[in-house]
Amino acid sequence: MADLTFYKKLGLIVGFRKAWKVSSGIKGRFASIPPKSYKVPPWSLSVGTKRVPGVPFNAKYSKPAYLDKNNFGWFLWLGVAGYGIHPDGNVPGTEGCIGLTNPDTRDLFEELRKKHTSGFEVLVTDQLAVAPIA
Repeated sequence: MADLTFYKKLGLIVGFRKAWKVSSGIKGRFASIPPKSYKVPPWSLSVGTKRVPGVPFNAKYSKPAYLDKNNFGWFLWLGVAGYGIHPDGNVPGTEGCIGLTNPDTRDLFEELRKKHTSGFEVLVTDQLAVAPIA
């Protein structure tokens, strides 16, 4: 079972007993991330704004495209091409990534931080059904 599941048609990513609103791609320019199971390699999480113990820092993720409304920027690489999960900084399109549209994304970041040293699974699906969160 995946740690996180992105339901493309619903615009939700679900995991850790919670759901977040997301967007992916932009019509005519960038396709949304393809449906499949992504095996996230260990140490694929980076922070770009506030330094966080145990998480690599990369200033690239301090750019507006990676920031939530609290100016917290981060990126989780999914292990394939440039696909990842990050806050959607309200810049048109996510270039195929999964962009969180919630104003505050720190809660998901903290859950990913707990798992990022060992790797985990993210499932991207076109299915409409959502598993129970509780």
